[in-house]
Formats: sequence, structure tokens, C-alpha cells
Amino acid sequence: MDADTLLGFVRFHAWANDRILRTAAELSDDELRRTANLDHGSAFQTIRHLVDVDWSWREFCIGNDVGDTYVWDHGFVLDDLPVIHAFCLEEDARLRGFVGSLDEPALTEPWSTRPDFARPRWLVVAHIVNHGTQHRSELARYFTECGHSPGELDLLDAFELQWPNGA
Repeated sequence: MDADTLLGFVRFHAWANDRILRTAAELSDDELRRTANLDHGSAFQTIRHLVDVDWSWREFCIGNDVGDTYVWDHGFVLDDLPVIHAFCLEEDARLRGFVGSLDEPALTEPWSTRPDFARPRWLVVAHIVNHGTQHRSELARYFTECGHSPGELDLLDAFELQWPNGA
């Protein structure tokens, strides 16, 4: 995968994360935190998981293997939605900056911080985007059930909204 294409996917990921978080802000605290049929128990915990995975895999890509720890184990307090949203916007910018700084060899070389796991950076970044899509779709279904649909979240609609001239 070339750097420009991967950066386009990362931009989509940031746009979709922001849209989900803006929609989450419309929910009541009970709707946000109650146990629901979501992979991580509640919408709030699923959002925290999404942000944590984005952070931890980007950290891996820059050479910081955080292992089985969470972002909040590293001094980031993510206990309410506005703070999570702000952190997510910052993390999305960090991921865009990181991907934008990579040349083709850096994207494709096997990358590892430990001997038992090596993957090309482009694949790890693609995983971040794909993982986000999984949880955003799950959250979108739940938000819609609560009467707060985030609207279209697919790549083609995002492309039209962000880059109407195909740029």
C-alpha cells in the first residue's frame, strides 16, 4: 500500500471517529454507560477501547511496545466523554503525522519491538482503521437504537463529504 492511500484511510478513520464521538455526546449518561450488547459492555467502554487501541498500536509503530497495558496506565485520564473526544482528536493527529512522515520503505519493512511479532507498518495502520470500523459500526447500531443515528459512516460518503472534488 502506498503512503498516500494509507493516509487517506487514516483521514477517513479520524473523520469517522469524530462523527461517532459527536453522536455519543447526544446520548444521556445512562445510555452511554449502561450495559448493552456491545463487545466491551457499554458504549462508553467501547469508545475507550477504540481510543486505547489506536494509541497502543501507534505507539508500537514508533517503537514503544506498551504490551498489555492501557492508555490510562500511562497517565492519560479518560473518564468522561469530552476528555476522550479531545484525546481522540489529538491521537488522530498523531497518527496522521506519523503516517505522513513515512516513506515507502518504512511502510513496507517488517517492524517489531519484540522477536515474536513482526508486521509491516502499513498493515498495523490498516488494522487500526479496520478495528475502528468494526467498533464504530457496533456503536452506530446502538446509537440508532437509542434514537441518535450518526448517519452514514462509510468510506465513500466520507470521501464525498471531505474531498468533494476527489482531491
